[in-house]
Amino acid sequence: MENTQKKVLIVDDDLALQHLINRFLSYNNYITEIAPNCAIARQKFQSFQPDLVFLDINLPDDTGLRLCEEMSKTNVMIVMLSSMTDSSYILEAFARGADDYIAKPFDLQILKARVEALFRRGANKITSPTINNSIVLDNLKINFYRREVILNNSSILLTALEFDLLYFLANNPNRVWDRAELISAIWNKDDYDGDDRKVDIHIGRIRKKIGDANSEFIKTVWGRGYMFELSSCNKVKLAD
Repeated sequence: MENTQKKVLIVDDDLALQHLINRFLSYNNYITEIAPNCAIARQKFQSFQPDLVFLDINLPDDTGLRLCEEMSKTNVMIVMLSSMTDSSYILEAFARGADDYIAKPFDLQILKARVEALFRRGANKITSPTINNSIVLDNLKINFYRREVILNNSSILLTALEFDLLYFLANNPNRVWDRAELISAIWNKDDYDGDDRKVDIHIGRIRKKIGDANSEFIKTVWGRGYMFELSSCNKVKLAD
């Protein structure tokens, strides 16, 4: 029988907190690994291949923000755990690819709820009733089942959240989506903390990665939200 337990890597140099989270998640049926620094975290990340990473910002051998950016090039979900509560750190964490940010100290039950919400979002990637396997627009191809984006015949590395956001907009084109709707669809409504700046940050990262600096694909409708502009003549559904 296939093992459906989720794997979580905990990266924190506070050993007491690290082991507390480890015991708590293990008790709640997660498979866990721990790492006290970035070097060990990189090794564990390759061998363990976690579904989610808890990552502190201040680590003894490197910054967790740099590690976040490295890990976010895969489909792993990343939750920053930090005592740094200044908005500049939070915004930079999202800009580096974090899926969530939880300030220390925190309640373990709330931590568990946030993790479950992220995995629910992962299990229900797109709320649209119709899932198109592939969407092709000029030189851009988005493949839902392979979770792959190809631009000019080259693979583009998006985080799991960035892919979900791009696919949702492309699969629901020519309609303006406000930030609250996008947060509800992509982040899961339980995760909406009222800060809609995270949408702008991720849209900016997607535009940069797909070469959309001039907003050719993702349009900003000022005062309303975002829209993926797509005409029927250049939308193609492909089968594997």
